[in-house]
Amino acid sequence: MRTGVTVMGHHIPRHIASDLDRLAELGCDDVLVAAQENDFVYMRGKLEFLPGLARERGLRPVAIFWGALNVFGGGKSSQFLLEHPECHQVGRDGSWHRAGCYVNPASRARIFEMIDFAVARGFEAYFVDEPTPLSCFCRSCTDLFASRQGKDLFGAAPDEEAAFRRSCVTDYIRDISAYVKEKHPHVETMACLMPQDRECWGEVARVPALDNLGTDIYWVNDDIDVEEMRPLVREMAELCRDQGKRHHEWLQCWGTRRGREHRIVEQGSVLLEEGADGLYVWAFEGQVGTSETCEDPSTAWKAACQILRRAKTG
Repeated sequence: MRTGVTVMGHHIPRHIASDLDRLAELGCDDVLVAAQENDFVYMRGKLEFLPGLARERGLRPVAIFWGALNVFGGGKSSQFLLEHPECHQVGRDGSWHRAGCYVNPASRARIFEMIDFAVARGFEAYFVDEPTPLSCFCRSCTDLFASRQGKDLFGAAPDEEAAFRRSCVTDYIRDISAYVKEKHPHVETMACLMPQDRECWGEVARVPALDNLGTDIYWVNDDIDVEEMRPLVREMAELCRDQGKRHHEWLQCWGTRRGREHRIVEQGSVLLEEGADGLYVWAFEGQVGTSETCEDPSTAWKAACQILRRAKTG
C-alpha cells in the first residue's frame, strides 16, 4: 500500500527539507503538495524546491491545486479570479458568486498553465481535488446546456439539471486528465470524489486518461459507525478494479475536535483492512497553523502516524 501525506508547504528550502525528513521517516511514498494559486505567482519556493528535495528522500512529489478557482478543496484565495471576474460563478438570479466556474474555458486554460508549471519543476503526478457539481448559470454553463439539450438551463427540470451538473464533473476530470496525458504522458492523473458525489463515481471511473481514483470519508467528528465505511470503500474499489484504475482512500487529520482523535485510528484501521492501493492523510501535523487545524493537532497527528506506520509494518 502506498502512503502519503499532504503538506501545506513552505517557500524556504530548509523548512521544506525538515518536513520531508519527517515523512521519509514514516516510510511514506508520496508527498502531496497543497499548492495555492499564490504559490504560482509570488511564493514560488514551495513549487521550485520541493520536487528535488522530495526525490532526494525517496518521496514522489504530487501536485494538488488547493483552493484553485475558489472551488477545489480548502484554502480558497484565487489570484486568477481577482484578474478574471468573468470566470466567477453566477447565481440563478444573476448574482455574483465568489467561487469560479470550472466549465468556463478560460478557467480550464489557467489550470492547464498551472499543471505545465508544476510538471516543469518536477512534479510526477497531478491530483484533481474534489470537483463537485456546481449551481452556476454563467454564460459558459448556459451555452453548454443549450448546445447539448437544445433548451434553456433556466427552464430545465431539477433531475435534468442535476444530470447536467454531474456530467460537468466528469467532463472536467476527462479534459484535465486528457490534457496531462497528451502533454505529460509520464505524469500520473489522480482524482478524489467526495462521498456526497457518489452518483458521479461510476462515470468518472470510466474516464480513459484517469489513472487513480478515490474518495474521502471524513467522519472523525461524526458518530457514524466506522463499519459503515466499508460499503463505500468497496464500491469505489470495485469501480476502479473494473476500469483498471488504481484506488486510493483518504484519512482525516484536519479539523478534528478535541477528544475525537481516536476516530482517526478507528477509521484508519478500517481503511487498512480494506486494502486500497494507496492511503493518504490530510494533512501534515494536523494542519496546524491554518483555519482547518485540529483542536489538538499533536494528538491527532500521532493518531495518523500510527496508521501510516501500520500501513508499512502490518
